Amino acid sequence: MHFSRFFCCFNACIDGFLGGCRPYISIDSTALNGQWNGHMPSASALDGHNWLFPLAFGLFDSETKENWIWFMEQLGKALGPVAHLTVCTDACKGLEAAVQRVFPLAEKRECFRHLMENMKKKYHGPVYGNMWQAARAYRPDKFAFYLNKVLDATPDIEDWLNRNHKLLWARSKFSLASKCDYINNNLSECWNNWIKDLKDLPVDALADAIREKMVSMFDKRRRIATRLTGHVLPAVVQQLNALSKGLGHLKVLRGHPEQAEVTELYKDEEVVRHVVYLVRKECTCMQWQMTGKPCPHALAVITSERNPEMDKYVDPAYSIDKLKLTYAGLVPNITDKSQWPHVDKGFKLLPPLSKKRGVGRQRKNRIPSCVERGKGTFTRQVRCKKCGELGHRQTSAKCALNGTKKR
Repeated sequence: MHFSRFFCCFNACIDGFLGGCRPYISIDSTALNGQWNGHMPSASALDGHNWLFPLAFGLFDSETKENWIWFMEQLGKALGPVAHLTVCTDACKGLEAAVQRVFPLAEKRECFRHLMENMKKKYHGPVYGNMWQAARAYRPDKFAFYLNKVLDATPDIEDWLNRNHKLLWARSKFSLASKCDYINNNLSECWNNWIKDLKDLPVDALADAIREKMVSMFDKRRRIATRLTGHVLPAVVQQLNALSKGLGHLKVLRGHPEQAEVTELYKDEEVVRHVVYLVRKECTCMQWQMTGKPCPHALAVITSERNPEMDKYVDPAYSIDKLKLTYAGLVPNITDKSQWPHVDKGFKLLPPLSKKRGVGRQRKNRIPSCVERGKGTFTRQVRCKKCGELGHRQTSAKCALNGTKKR
């Protein structure tokens, strides 16, 4: 009997997610760099402060479809039915199939950064920068405006997207129930950075070290939540107050105490006009409904009132009560292995049948791609001085101008 897979989800994390977090889960996996060359899948969520909330983690040998289905099945058993659930993944096909099998009714999103990295391998040019504007747009008409610029330049991109990236990647396609407008899967990268210094530990010490970090995190944030007073989180109110100071370009026209027209002005010319409905907490720009926090158009109307109450215009997901429910549970404290009860399992658990490990010290930091920003500059690929192609040097065998070297 060899070690194969492992899944861990504490009861405090389950109750905190169901009671205080938004129904948004980010799924990803990171490679371990210890003696066992396995992978650690993880499921992360968001609290009212937009802080990382670790939901579940596990261990398996590789990112296969069978392993992902097993991990998602365990996560589904732990959480049970979740209303308006949203699951965000990267471009891993095995993970997408597992999410579709275990959570068929959930909203399935895809990391837009991974989509663009795949697109840059095939399509090149400045016109494809409009894809980011299309993904960030809240309204369907604005999404279609920027996407049509790309389709006019390369019409076959639409067929490529429908064939390779079928999940949701634009804000205009997201549901309004999750109150999360993330288009990237950066939440999983926060988890990977959180456990980066622990990935070289043995699997039993790794799981216990993560438990210790969660015990400390729950205790710290629980003490923060108990000291807060009021209804809405002070950080959210402070953020809205800061956004309400730069609204001089917005003209408010009230036709009713509960609604108003807000016009954006640019060089004394009207650019676009939106309608804000205060009681329904809606704006025609769709940002208020998507995030649960008033958009700039709504803030222009709210601040035009005398002594405005910002709390009643914010979604309950950002309330102090929700934050207290999120960290109300207790992650268990356990003794060391020498004090654990001895149980006759009927077999002896042997180490995993791992692949042959490479020579040298295992890498902890991932290698950034050529399109990612480094220390103030963009990293770039090397260019061959003979043929002018990217990806190799002039002495490499990949160069077409280099013949077979004689002895």
